[in-house]
Amino acid sequence: MRHHDGVTGSETRLDVAVRAYRAMTELLGRDDDELVVVTHGFTAGMVVAAWIGMPLEAAGHVAFPVPSGSITTLREDGYFHNRGVVTVGDVAHLR
Repeated sequence: MRHHDGVTGSETRLDVAVRAYRAMTELLGRDDDELVVVTHGFTAGMVVAAWIGMPLEAAGHVAFPVPSGSITTLREDGYFHNRGVVTVGDVAHLR
């Protein structure tokens, strides 16, 4: 994830992953019942990885491909606080 594409000012995938994990830590610390997170594809995968508690060091080997405009639904059980990935990249609303 440390590969740099050579474009001045661009981020590495690791930079994006660190930002996504930091944002998820902040969001999950809030007392909200529902959140909407809007992001690009690779970052969406990092949001899911952070959600399920995957260590950042392992996140470079994971991909949750999502089409543009798709919806990924994540849900936490209110009793045990287990985190589920309900849908990834759902496009039914685009039909």
